[in-house]
This record gives sequence, structure tokens and C-alpha cells, in this order.
Amino acid sequence: MKRLPQKTPSTTEPDFRMMVEDAHHGVFVHRNFRPLYANAAFAHLFGYAQPRDLLALPLIRPLIPAESWALFEARYDKLLHGKVDNTKVMRQRLLRADGHEIWLALTERRIVWEGQAAAEWHAFDISDQLLLEQQLLASEQRLRAVLEVLPYPVLVARQDDGQMLFVNRKACLLLGESANALRKSKMYDYFARAEDREDFISLLSAIKEVREQEIHLRAGNGRDFLAEVAAISIDYNGQQAVLLALNDISARKQLEAELFQQASTDPLTGISNRRYFIARGEQELRRARRFARPLGVMMLDLDHFKSVNDTYGHAGGDAVLQQMVQTAMRCLRNTDAIGRLGGEEFAVLMPETDLNAAVEVANRLRQTLAETDITYGDKIIRCTVSIGVAILQPADNDIDALLNRADQALYMAKQDGRNRVVGAE
Repeated sequence: MKRLPQKTPSTTEPDFRMMVEDAHHGVFVHRNFRPLYANAAFAHLFGYAQPRDLLALPLIRPLIPAESWALFEARYDKLLHGKVDNTKVMRQRLLRADGHEIWLALTERRIVWEGQAAAEWHAFDISDQLLLEQQLLASEQRLRAVLEVLPYPVLVARQDDGQMLFVNRKACLLLGESANALRKSKMYDYFARAEDREDFISLLSAIKEVREQEIHLRAGNGRDFLAEVAAISIDYNGQQAVLLALNDISARKQLEAELFQQASTDPLTGISNRRYFIARGEQELRRARRFARPLGVMMLDLDHFKSVNDTYGHAGGDAVLQQMVQTAMRCLRNTDAIGRLGGEEFAVLMPETDLNAAVEVANRLRQTLAETDITYGDKIIRCTVSIGVAILQPADNDIDALLNRADQALYMAKQDGRNRVVGAE
């Protein structure tokens, strides 16, 4: 800084010299490393009781680590000769009077001091900040080490845009990409469905933690799979980020679907078995009561099915049952659900259906089945069905009560000569 001539301070002009003297950050001026000026804050930073103690040094070499001296000399020469920008901000390790290190944020610039070029420093102590950064770095290094050895895929992505910041080896294997390729991409690039992305972002922004969220992902090789995702917001290297743990559950879901299929499906006809049909019937009954809507059911039984088995064997009887179900499914509406209750006895759920409409659907089904040729090898088999229809009544406590009334109507259809529909009153 250029020394100004002394004059009487004005009551309206700021005393800049006093401002520098009382500054909380260190201010220092040297020429060829000979100290010219230091304020109290700079002397305190370096462990000197008074600025004059520091200014008594012939050179400021004791402030500079030996291994950095050549660098300081080269930088000073470039600064004084205008070979670098006039102002340079840097982090610098220097030495206090007692020999201990101190880390400073150092701003260095070229000034004119008493008519000659000199270097001015503005210094802020960042030792505590640097220690904290080192602790955070060590913590993050430990975190990366832990995540790397985990036996399941883990990645860290920036929260605002999903940019990948860290991936472990298992994540690379799952997503079919190298670590470098993943770190150049964004987490959401691997979401197979836009709705999954929107739901995930919304959920994470609301609660900062996600558990057991099922998301459809697409690996780098194009393979789509279902993943169970757990995520939590974290601070990673000074950035708001999301840590995600992924679990490919495609195989598990397929197995669950197969087990459900086996548990809920009649193996011969492929329609609902008795247990699943009754469970679904209870659901439909509760829905009908909740919304005060009608619910119809039909019970149907193949006429003279025993004679089919006696004539064509059980294989022929099975063929009749299978083709009868296929024909019935073509006749029924999309909202109807058919199930096999046992043997040649079947039931149909008909939501949103009153008695007249249910009887109309049953008659259409009965007539179609009677006109259908069922093939078994080179033989043609004709079969008819009898059908009983019932509609949900206030006295029906459960689906069994409704099915029992439909079964009674079916019995009446059998008694009246078969191949007919009877509606329960």
C-alpha cells in the first residue's frame, strides 16, 4: 500500500490507516522479503507480541517453510515484474514464531510503497477450516472404503441433478457399466420409467429417506429389471447428495408370481381355484356393500359329465373342461371373473350386475356352450350346462351365502331338465 503524506484527519473522511491497523485480518508489506509494515492482526497470527517484533526481522524467511522458499522467490519476482496477475489468492502453509505451522488464505498483490514496488499480503487463518476439511475427507474416505466392500450395489448421486459421485463395484456389475462411465452419467439415466423417477424425487424431497421403494431400472446393456431401492440424503464432499442401495428383485418377483400362480390357479383350466375365487368374491362383496352397488354370481355345472368321463375317459373329460372354460371366457365380460370350485362345478362373479342382466349373460353363455363342438382327438363332443344365478341381498353375510343361493337355483335348473338358467328370488 502506498504511504500517504500525514495530514490532520478530517471529521468527514475515513481514517484508512486506522482501519488497516484495527482490521481483524492480517495485513503485511515487504520488499525483497524485508518487512516494511505489519498490522497487529498479522503479528498476532504469527505469534509476535507487537508488529515491531516482526518488523525487527532482517528477512521474513523464518515465516516461510524451507521447502517453499524457492517458490516464494520465483513468485515474488514474477509479481514485481508484472509477469502474473497483480492479485493472487491462494492457500499457503507458513510458520509461526514458535515454529508451528499455520494455514492461511493469502491474497498477494503488487503495490507502491514509498515510491517503490512492494508486495502486500492480506492473510486469514484457515487452520481450523483446513483441519475440518481433512477430517471430512478422512471420513469420506472411510465411507467410500466401507461402501466399496459392501456385498450389494451402492451409489452416491448429487441431489439436485442426480450426477453420480461414487459407485461401488457391485453397482458397476448391476448396471453393466464401468465406474468411469457411471460417474459421467446421472442416476436418473437408469430409471426405465418416468413415473418412477417423479415418484422417487417427490418422496425423497418430502421425507429425506426412502425404504423398500420398487423402481424399474435399465442397465447399460438394455436389460430392464425391478430393483428395491433404499435411499437417504447425505452430505458428500460438501455437496447435498443421495446415497442409494439397490437390490435386484426381478428373480424374487418372478418366483413370487409363479408361487402365487400355483396357489391361486386351477392347474387344469388355468382359471382361479376355489380358494382364490372365494377370496376375490369377499373383496367384491365388500366393495359392493361399501358403494351400494349390485353384485351377481352364477353357479354352473356340466350336464351328464359322468357319462363324458365314462365314454371318453378322464382325458376326454379334461379336454371338455378345458375347452368349456375357453368358450366361457370368450362369452363373459371383462369385468366378470370365473373360477373352478371343484370337478365340473364353476362359478362366475359379475360385479355391477342386477338379476336381469345376470340372467341375460348366463343364457348367452348357456346357449353358446350348447352350440360349441368340443374336439377330443378325432371325436366331437357336445355338452350343455345348467346355471343358477343369484344377486347380493342384505341378508347375505358373506360370499358363501350368495353362492349357496346360486347353488340352490342351479339345483332347480337340474331338476327342471338341465340346459337352462334359473334365477334365485
